[in-house]
Amino acid sequence: MDHFLKLLPKLTPQLRKGDCGKIAVIGGSLEYTGAPYYAASSVSRLGADLIHVFCAPDAAPVIKGYSPDLIVHPGMNASSILPKLNRMDAIVVGPGLGRNPTLWPLLQEIFNFVKNEKVPFVIDGDGLWFVSEHIEHFPRQMVTTVLTPNIVEFSRLCKSALGEEDVLNVKSSSQLQHLAAELSRKMDVTIYMKGEVDLVVTPNGEVSKCSTDSSLRRCGGQGDVTAGSLGLFLYWAKKNLGDDWTSAHHEAGISSSWLVRTAGRRAFEKHGRSMNTPLLLDEIPKLVRDVETREMKDTVHSDSSKH
Repeated sequence: MDHFLKLLPKLTPQLRKGDCGKIAVIGGSLEYTGAPYYAASSVSRLGADLIHVFCAPDAAPVIKGYSPDLIVHPGMNASSILPKLNRMDAIVVGPGLGRNPTLWPLLQEIFNFVKNEKVPFVIDGDGLWFVSEHIEHFPRQMVTTVLTPNIVEFSRLCKSALGEEDVLNVKSSSQLQHLAAELSRKMDVTIYMKGEVDLVVTPNGEVSKCSTDSSLRRCGGQGDVTAGSLGLFLYWAKKNLGDDWTSAHHEAGISSSWLVRTAGRRAFEKHGRSMNTPLLLDEIPKLVRDVETREMKDTVHSDSSKH
C-alpha cells in the first residue's frame, strides 16, 4: 500500500484538466469490447483526467455506450492514431486488440514512437501475442516499456525469445523468476508477470514481488484492469522519479499489483464465485478513498503528537 500511496498525486486548486493524466488505450475489436473498457475504466476510477480509447470502427459505438467518460476514436490506422499520441502521458496497447495481421504495421509504428518519445508504455493481451509472433522485429532499448504476461503469454514469449519449449510445465517459483529475468534481459524490457505471486523484473536483474491476498476467481478482465492501472501509475511514477525508469517500473508495478489484488479480494469477499470484473472495478474508488483517509488520519495523528 505504501508504494501506491506514494504515487497518488495531491489534489490542489492549482491543478488543471490533464495534470493527473491523459492516457491512451489502444485495443478493442468486433469480438472484444470489454477489455479496452476495463483498462480505461480502471484509469478513470483511479483519477486520470482524460482517457482515450483507439479501437476498431465496429467496437467504437459499443465502447462509447459503456461510459460517457471515455473519448473513443474509431479506426486503427497509424495516420489517425500517431498524431494524437503526442498528447498522451502513457499508452496501453493490447486489450481486446484482436489478432488481425494487418495490425502489425500499426504496432511497429507505435513501438518506434514510444522508443523515440520515451512515453510510459504497457503491452498486454493481444499486443503480447504480436510481439511473440514477431520477436525478431521488436525494438531494443524500449526503456519505458512494461510487458504484462500471464503464464500462457509468458510461455509464448519465452519460446520466441529464449527457445524455451516447456514453460507451462515449470512449477518452481524460483525457476519461473529465473526465466522472467532472462526474458527481461534478452528483450531489454521490464516483465510484469502475473501469477500466484506477481513479479516485476527489470533488465538489470532487480525483482519486486507482490503476494497480497487476491480473489479466488479468475474471471476475464482482471488483467485488463492491471494493464490500465499500470499505465497510469507509470506516468505518476515518472513525474516523481524523472528518468529513473527502473525505479518507476518497480513502484508502478507493485502499486498496480496491490491495487488489483486488493480490489479483487474485496469484491470476492462480498460476492464469492459471482464476483466479476465490473464488481472489482466498483471496489477501486472505495479502496483509493480508504487509503487517502488513512493517510489523513496518520497525518493528523503525527501533527498532533508534535504539540
